[in-house]
Amino acid sequence: MVVKLDLRLPGKETREERESGYKHLLLFTSIFLFAIAGTLVFIIGGWQLYSLRSQRLELKEGALSNSEKIAIMDKELGRITGDMSKLETKLDYLLSDIPSVELLTILAKILPEGITIEVLSMTSGRLSLSGIGRNEEEILQFANNLHMAPFANIVSVPVISPANRNGVNMRSFKLDCTLFPLAQIILKSDVDVLKDRNVVSEDRVL
Repeated sequence: MVVKLDLRLPGKETREERESGYKHLLLFTSIFLFAIAGTLVFIIGGWQLYSLRSQRLELKEGALSNSEKIAIMDKELGRITGDMSKLETKLDYLLSDIPSVELLTILAKILPEGITIEVLSMTSGRLSLSGIGRNEEEILQFANNLHMAPFANIVSVPVISPANRNGVNMRSFKLDCTLFPLAQIILKSDVDVLKDRNVVSEDRVL
């Protein structure tokens, strides 16, 4: 006859199984949370890398665009500078034989008070004027003064016609003047200056 005795405490095995189940559940939960956290870190890190790469590409494109704009601006500035240099050269060439300073200085002296020059065109050998005056006498006086100027070779008869400025009746005129060569104008101007100085000296002596 065999007798078997169960010496285990009642409920002990059930408690151990329950504790083991809790430990396994906690372990699986920890592993699951760790996996989720790792996945989130991977996703966030990847998104940040993508954003940084996109920003870098945008900055690079912006830098390239700015470089292209600067290059275009430099090219345009060079073109404008070249055009201005050419224009200055042309003006210097055109004005080299035109007694502009001497002519305008003398015109300011011989211009009657009632005469206004509206348009002035000048070349190396010709002067064209148009303007207005209060009456024909002043216009004719201006033409006579112009004929006596050192730069004037031939002065045309002024073409006079009625005009109106701001409701005031006036006279408009146009005339042309053939100019002496620049060297001759300067020479005549120097002679006139010497004559004026001699007259002043004689007056002082007297």
